Amino acid sequence: MTNPKILEALQETQIVAPQTKIKFGTGLHVWRTYGGIPVMRIHYAAHPDRDPEQHPEWKVAERRKYTSQAAWDREQEIVDEAGGGELVFADVLVTHWKKIVITDPAWRPDPGWRVEGGFDHGKTNPTALERTYIDFDGNIIYAGEYYQPGREIWQHAPVMKRMPDFARMEPCFADPTIFPMTVQQSQRPGEAIQRAKSIAELYAEQGIEGFIPFAYDRSDVSFAARMHLHWSDLEHRAPSVRIVCRNYNETPQPGLHPWDCPNLLWELMRARRVKLTAQQLLSRNISEALVDKDNHARDAMKYQVMSHPEPSARAGADGAEIGEHAAC
Repeated sequence: MTNPKILEALQETQIVAPQTKIKFGTGLHVWRTYGGIPVMRIHYAAHPDRDPEQHPEWKVAERRKYTSQAAWDREQEIVDEAGGGELVFADVLVTHWKKIVITDPAWRPDPGWRVEGGFDHGKTNPTALERTYIDFDGNIIYAGEYYQPGREIWQHAPVMKRMPDFARMEPCFADPTIFPMTVQQSQRPGEAIQRAKSIAELYAEQGIEGFIPFAYDRSDVSFAARMHLHWSDLEHRAPSVRIVCRNYNETPQPGLHPWDCPNLLWELMRARRVKLTAQQLLSRNISEALVDKDNHARDAMKYQVMSHPEPSARAGADGAEIGEHAAC
């Protein structure tokens, strides 16, 4: 170690309190632990091409690759205490609301667009059905939902069937846990014991037979990453997933919404990362998991959007990659 600035900084660490950082260049710090061991930290700003003061465009481009501010802070800013708890989608939704959210009262889908759905069954928790349209460019538009807690299947089914284009939803991706035959039927006196049925079979008895089990990645972490791909670089491109909502509110709105998705937006705006414990921070057992709460419409969205290819990337006029949804 012959650099005079490093040697000078190391000497200074011997006369200051342990853990006191001494700067000896852009993005370069050194300190000594309580045991006297010297530690050097090299920040990305130390690289001449990544110095934010000289080349701010590098940070802007690199930040788009991270799904959360906490992930960026931990890996690039070296902030060990960046322990999650941050909102996942709210920032991009608020910043680009006019691009992502369709608020035109007259909006209706093209009759030629494909119709799909996502479904998450609940009993005490809400049952959520999200209807989507796939336009001719492969973009996904969420337009219409059923969101209702605390009812039986025979009560949900007739209301769900009143949704416009319900019969055109093909396929409708559903939580795979509703397909195993686990629901035991009640036994009447003098009658034989009925076999157990699946929740999907009970819906079929009510005339809803279009559910197919979601068979891809169920991880919320993967879902959040996929959505950030759809909503990346919106300063220069249009989103490949949009949501129709002319009646957004800060509280849930149970019931049938023929052309709007207020509860889906409400859940996305509230979605947070799991707050890491002190032990996780100490062991650096970093988790990007989402809080398992208010996620029923979000799960229905996950089953549908994760059944499609990732947004592809194509080079823009300046050679930079920009997102573009792959045709479905």
